[in-house]
Amino acid sequence: MSEGKYSQYVITAPTLKGDFPPLAQRMVYDGLTGGGTGNVGIRYSFFYGPPFQFEVPHKHDYDQFLCFLGTPEDVRVFDAEVEIWLGDEKEKHTITESTIVHIPAGLLHCPMNYKRISKPIMLINITLGGEYVKKGARGELLPWKPEDMKKLKKK
Repeated sequence: MSEGKYSQYVITAPTLKGDFPPLAQRMVYDGLTGGGTGNVGIRYSFFYGPPFQFEVPHKHDYDQFLCFLGTPEDVRVFDAEVEIWLGDEKEKHTITESTIVHIPAGLLHCPMNYKRISKPIMLINITLGGEYVKKGARGELLPWKPEDMKKLKKK
């Protein structure tokens, strides 16, 4: 890529990770870490099945948008069932069509239960904070790596 006045705004190799249950590859950009330039985070994953559940209830100091979308050919074709719990009351919401869930700063959310995935689905996780930080219900910092999450669930 050619170097120019605005080159720092063109990110040609966002981090590719395979650490997200069920170890699906995903693209990750955190705007304030790893050489980023913006106060936003973007995580993009495809899920093919089998069913799985992950995440402990947590919150963030920034707004978050979880975009559940259908197949790569047509994002409106959502052939899956995903449950997500919101708030201290653990209010369950079942997603059966392409949906965007806005999670305001400070709102406790998760776990997410991918009950059925009949066709590939996409999850685009947009955070309005440049560094991914999870906090528990009392505001304590939580680990975010899958191996650390397993340890936390055993406690």
